[in-house]
Amino acid sequence: MERKNVCSNQPKHKVRPRANLAHRTIFTFILFFVSAVSVMAQKTQITGTVVDQAGLPLPGVSITTNDKGINGITDIDGNFTLSVAAGKEVKTLTFSFVGMKKQVIPYKGGKVKVTMKEDTQQIEEVVVTGMYERKKEGFTGSANTMSGDEIRKMTSGNVLKAIELLDPGFRMGSNMMSGSNPSAMPDFSMRGQSSMGNYSTDETVFMRGDIDTRPNQPLFVLDGIIGVEVTKIIDLDPAQIASITLLKDAAAMSIYGSQASNGVVIVETKAPEAGKLRVSYNGNYKIEYPDLTDYDLLEAADKLALEKRAGFYDEYYTGQTSAQRLKLYQQKLLEVKRGVNTYWLSQPLQTVFSHRHGINLEGGNESLRYKLYAGINQAPGVMKETGVYGKSVSLDIRYRYNNILINNIAYVDYTKSDRTSPYGSFSEYAKLNPYYRVRDAQGNLLQYLEEPLVDKDNGGYSTGSYIGNPMYNTLYKTIDRNVAFEVRDAFRAEYRPIESLRLSMDFTLTKTTSDTDIFKSGNHTDFINISKIEDKGQYNWTNSTSISYDLAFTASYNKVFQNKHLLSAFLRYNINEKKLHSAGVIATGFPNDNMDEVFLGSKVTKTNGDESTARAFGGVATISYTYDQRYAADLTGRMDASSQFGKNNRYAPFWSGGVRWNADKESWIKKWNLFDELVFRATYGVTGEQGFEAYQALQMYSYKNTMRIYQSSDVVGTVLYGMGNPDLKWQTTDSYNFGIDFNMFNRILSGRFEAYYKYTKNTVLDYSLPPSMGFNTIKDNLGNVTNTGYEFTVRIMPYNNVREQLNFNIVANGSHNKNKIKKISNALRIRNQEQLKEDPEKPNKLSRPMPRYEEGYSQSMIWAVRSLGIDPITGREVFLTRNGERTSEWSAVDAVPVGDTEPDLTGTLSANLNWKGLSISVAARYQFGGYLYNKTLVDKIENANLRYNVDKRAFTERWVEPGDIAAFKKVSNAEYGSQTKASDRFLMKNNELVMNTINIQYRFERRYDPFIRKLGLSSASIGLYLEDLFHLSTIQIERGTEYPMSRQISMSLNLTF
Repeated sequence: MERKNVCSNQPKHKVRPRANLAHRTIFTFILFFVSAVSVMAQKTQITGTVVDQAGLPLPGVSITTNDKGINGITDIDGNFTLSVAAGKEVKTLTFSFVGMKKQVIPYKGGKVKVTMKEDTQQIEEVVVTGMYERKKEGFTGSANTMSGDEIRKMTSGNVLKAIELLDPGFRMGSNMMSGSNPSAMPDFSMRGQSSMGNYSTDETVFMRGDIDTRPNQPLFVLDGIIGVEVTKIIDLDPAQIASITLLKDAAAMSIYGSQASNGVVIVETKAPEAGKLRVSYNGNYKIEYPDLTDYDLLEAADKLALEKRAGFYDEYYTGQTSAQRLKLYQQKLLEVKRGVNTYWLSQPLQTVFSHRHGINLEGGNESLRYKLYAGINQAPGVMKETGVYGKSVSLDIRYRYNNILINNIAYVDYTKSDRTSPYGSFSEYAKLNPYYRVRDAQGNLLQYLEEPLVDKDNGGYSTGSYIGNPMYNTLYKTIDRNVAFEVRDAFRAEYRPIESLRLSMDFTLTKTTSDTDIFKSGNHTDFINISKIEDKGQYNWTNSTSISYDLAFTASYNKVFQNKHLLSAFLRYNINEKKLHSAGVIATGFPNDNMDEVFLGSKVTKTNGDESTARAFGGVATISYTYDQRYAADLTGRMDASSQFGKNNRYAPFWSGGVRWNADKESWIKKWNLFDELVFRATYGVTGEQGFEAYQALQMYSYKNTMRIYQSSDVVGTVLYGMGNPDLKWQTTDSYNFGIDFNMFNRILSGRFEAYYKYTKNTVLDYSLPPSMGFNTIKDNLGNVTNTGYEFTVRIMPYNNVREQLNFNIVANGSHNKNKIKKISNALRIRNQEQLKEDPEKPNKLSRPMPRYEEGYSQSMIWAVRSLGIDPITGREVFLTRNGERTSEWSAVDAVPVGDTEPDLTGTLSANLNWKGLSISVAARYQFGGYLYNKTLVDKIENANLRYNVDKRAFTERWVEPGDIAAFKKVSNAEYGSQTKASDRFLMKNNELVMNTINIQYRFERRYDPFIRKLGLSSASIGLYLEDLFHLSTIQIERGTEYPMSRQISMSLNLTF
């Protein structure tokens, strides 16, 4: 009883809370469980993976369902998850991706795995024109598109080199002077030269910061920005390129009107891909070393022997004693016996390591995609203290909302270019005698390699001369630098009110600032003979700023009727403006290299400047019709207006028309089972050119040197400095083109052939004025030119195993172009005669064939006097007159056309092997026919100043005595050598083979290389490049006279995280 009482007497309030706590816990758990079940009952998830045919994940694949509210996109691993709300049902899944066939599959539950296949028709069915896309089946023009992968197989750096290898009509000139200088701008053309007027006998080198006035270069378009500088294409990271398209005939180029007579190069960079944020890195690491195989100079002993043979150490009746000459000879002979044999060519050169790095951040969804790129390029040159160093950033944002697309790409580029070396020009080292020492006994650089010996006992007569050491200037600061900063922006807004109609507005803006600084202090050897302090040292500073914009409104229409009739129309109106401002100062009086700012000079010797504004506007309309994918025709018309012309000729119409027959679509051809593709194309059209400086049609006045302000007035004087030509006409080109595209035997054999004819009228060039006018030249229309030629590309794929992912193909392309002058003005005939006159200040002016423009002949024709060689008896050259008679006297009137520099055939041979992730590519450029005037034989043998080093043939192949069969005249100790004039004795057939590229790449795949996933990478690739390996030629000539050629070995690395 007591125990019960005790138990019953325990406090009850302590028992009830424990029971309540347990109840509450259980109740909460039940509620949580019920809620979770309820949520799970409300939503379900569909998961899956999308891969390509190789089993690799495909990021960015768009997934839609039968319910418009349920869609998604694959992540970087190709995985996706779709959330399906309660009450909704997914019956079908649709997968779409650029370049892949769209797949629609029924959904029956469970995890989904989809393998997407490439849609080769989709990839090839459009042609990019830079303004809009055209269906390939209805495009009649000549357009060659190369993918980014093809570009990257051909080059590790310069995109222009890859274009030359892949397209036979695009040619880059190999400049014999600038060599591999990274700051030199190459010359190039497409389908011949449409302009003329260059009377220079030597090659012209344009450097970064110079105004490039070469008239035959094509138009460059980068991501819709029309007319970008060629430096932007050269500096472009190949890893960023999606495709490059070349437009070459009037039907393709006419939409660009007056800017396109030399062809159009359209570069498209990679668009941002949707998906989760992805980070990718691409790098290239290059070793570059000089290529001096074209130089064959005399060594010390032979050079001294040649000087003695030339009579440098003989006694003359000039007051100079034979003892002095003998003493100078003995000094040099002693150096030779001591083993001095300096290889001067190596002194200013170096093997360099250059590198390029780029980082991409991209991602987004179907509505908003973005891509941020940052890159750096460090490219030193093989001549010491030269190179190009650049940084670039770009941001690409693309937003889509229903039928509206907004796209904006912004670029910022900074480039610093050290244009020439403080060591001087490479040609200076090629002339130095090998018996000179670089340094004295104490190891100091010598200022003079040779000084004259003065005989004080005999009137102070001297023997020898001052030979400066170009390396001495490296002790002091020297600058030749260009710094450029550019901002570009391309904005595009597009609206599609209906499926077949697109309306768009494009606005591009570019601002460029360029500063060029050239400085030499008073310590430089250029000022040795200057005594006044205020004249010693020089600073040349130039600044230029340009701002340009282009505004365009476009409408394009594409509609298929009854599955047979495709109608396409395109309308565009644009207006553009370019403002240019430049200023420059040349100052002197810089006694030392610490005073390296232009404002520190003691005297301003020259000022210059310019300011111009050029405006143009135009409208273009294109209509195209295709019937049953078999027959197509299109017509384009354009009207342009430009302020560069006078009031009489400011407007000009351009147009083109073309037809196309897709013969492979014919049922009777299909029965052959022979052609996968067979297309015939023909076009005709007119394009124009206005590529010259502004205000050539106007009279120009200047305030320069007239700033004398009148008393009690703000008026200043002006002076007329340029004659205007109000009748200056547009340069126009009529173009005909015929093309065949074929693909046979299930893609085993494919290719294309094109023939063209271009007739350029009213070529614009300088017209010489009489001295009484007070001006040298005026712009005028002085000639007509034709270019006729053909191009071909043949691809053979003897083996292609899709299952093993193994294929091998060989590609050969080639081109031939023939240029002919159809008409020249009287002014041009007068200029031809002026070229044949002697110039006392240039004794060797006529040692080269002078350019001549004659009706019926090519611009590239070489005119020279015919030669029968060296007379074995007299050692003199024997010529043929214009009438075929023998003579020993050279006369300019006997010059006749002796050969054309234009090759008979030039192109590329390449081979490609692909096996799974491995790719091997080899490409070599060839050239047959065409002639070259061998300047080395003239400058380094017959007309050489033998006080300097020369080619070995100057010692071994000279005429010495009667009876000698020799290629060259006897030696001469004159300053300008034999003063040999231009003859066909130095004309040689120019056949060559250049091994441009060997490229080996390997792409790591997750299914074969599991370590890729362990490293946190989605993909990786590595490549090896060997470039410019060798150059075989039938001509032995020095290449790279001012800056040497080079060879490159590089490695590329691409990582995607």
